[in-house]
Formats: sequence, structure tokens, C-alpha cells
Amino acid sequence: MSESVKANLNASGFGNVPVYRLSEREIGCSLASAAEKREYELWLKNGSKTKNSLHVVYINTSLVTKAMSHSIIPTITCTSSNVIKTILQAFHQVPDLTVWYGPDTYMGQNLHTMLQRLSELPDEKIKSVHPFHTAKSVKSILPKFNYFKQGNCIVHHMFGDSVVEKIKRCYANAFHTAHLEVPGEMFELAIEASHHNKGVIGSTSDILRFVERKAKEAKIGDKVPIVLGTESGMITSIVSAVQKTLKSRSDFGKNVEVEIIFPVS
Repeated sequence: MSESVKANLNASGFGNVPVYRLSEREIGCSLASAAEKREYELWLKNGSKTKNSLHVVYINTSLVTKAMSHSIIPTITCTSSNVIKTILQAFHQVPDLTVWYGPDTYMGQNLHTMLQRLSELPDEKIKSVHPFHTAKSVKSILPKFNYFKQGNCIVHHMFGDSVVEKIKRCYANAFHTAHLEVPGEMFELAIEASHHNKGVIGSTSDILRFVERKAKEAKIGDKVPIVLGTESGMITSIVSAVQKTLKSRSDFGKNVEVEIIFPVS
């Protein structure tokens, strides 16, 4: 991601802004590697045979992947924060569009689930997500949304069946959160919880805002257990945000306990 950030800064006229990495060593990513395999290139070439195709690529890929992809199919980059709106906007702007999303298989599955659930909502709720879409238009997107089926992040892959069963058994009454990159079982758990204001799905920013809100809403004496369905690297920033939120309350978070549960050992 660091090279993508630097490239964007350069292209926007901010080449003087430095981008620092935690280590000079090569930092690998199973997801990025999946997009550099021959299978991904062949998948894109097959997609290029479809008229009005657009490739939406996750930012956690190399510049080489982005350049290669764009040479085959027009390509735009997304983050977990803007991917659903990016896809909806693309379908709104381009008639008879077909989208090819990759390389994250779990995120592709989860995006399809989100679009399916979105299509079942009343039009007024859909317009709160995108002002120019309706249930009918979202339903028409589903058969034209394709995702790569051979690319996973090994970090998020850990949130599988056994972890979900443990969460259901031990933390059924907790709030549930899930990043778009987690497997479908964890995602379904959080999406169901979100319908009852007991959870959230989305990006790391979405999860952070949800946790902050729950810390702010908690009453004196409350215990707020929150299952963190994303990488462990989020724990420090979430704990810091919770502490800051509690200290900012008029009661200074007196006797409020926010428990952050990371269910993967």
C-alpha cells in the first residue's frame, strides 16, 4: 500500500511528502501475491471479452498489478471504506456495465451479500446508500457483479467456522464487528447483529466509529463486550479510541467497562 500512497501523492502534485514504511525489508501479502499470479491475469482477459467491463481492484495490491490490470480492462482502485459506493456509482454512470472485482475472494462474496441484502430494502433506505439506486436497479447489478475466487488474505482467513462457533457459544450477547475481508460465516454473524444495532460490517474506520459510539452510549455500570472481527493490528487504535471517548464523557466513563474481544488465538 505504501507504493500506492506514494504514487497517488506524486500524481496529485505532492511528491515532496514523504511516505515511511515500518521496515526496509520486503513486506509480503498473500492477497497481493494472488493478484500477481497467472490465474488472475487470465481471469481478467476472460473478463475483457465482455462489453463495458470495469475492473475494481482492492488497494492492497502492487502497482505492477494495477498497471497490468489496466492494460487489460479499465481499472479503478478501491478501499474497504469506499468499495460499495464505488461499485454502485459505476453501475449508475455506465450503461450495461459488468464489474470484475478482485483479488479478495471473501470481500467479493461479502460485497455480493451486501448487494443482495440492499436489493431487499425499501427504495428510501437504498437511497441513503446511493441516491440514484432503487431495489430494481440493485437487483439488476447482481448478475453483472463478478469476483475472483482464488485470492484470500491469510490473516482474515482465520475467522472461519470454528471461530464463529466459539463466538456464538461464548459471546452470543456481545456486539459483533466484521471487516469486509473476513470469511462469510463471520460476516453473516455481524451483518445479522447490525440489523439490531448490535454490530457493524465494513471498513476498519466503520468498526472504529461503531466502537467509539458504543463507548459513548454506555451507561454507568455497563459492561460493553465487543468482538473484533478484523486483524489484531486494530486492537491498539481501538483501545486508545475507547479510552479517549470514556475520558471525554461528563462522567469520565465511571464504572463503564468496554471489553475488546479478539477471538483468534
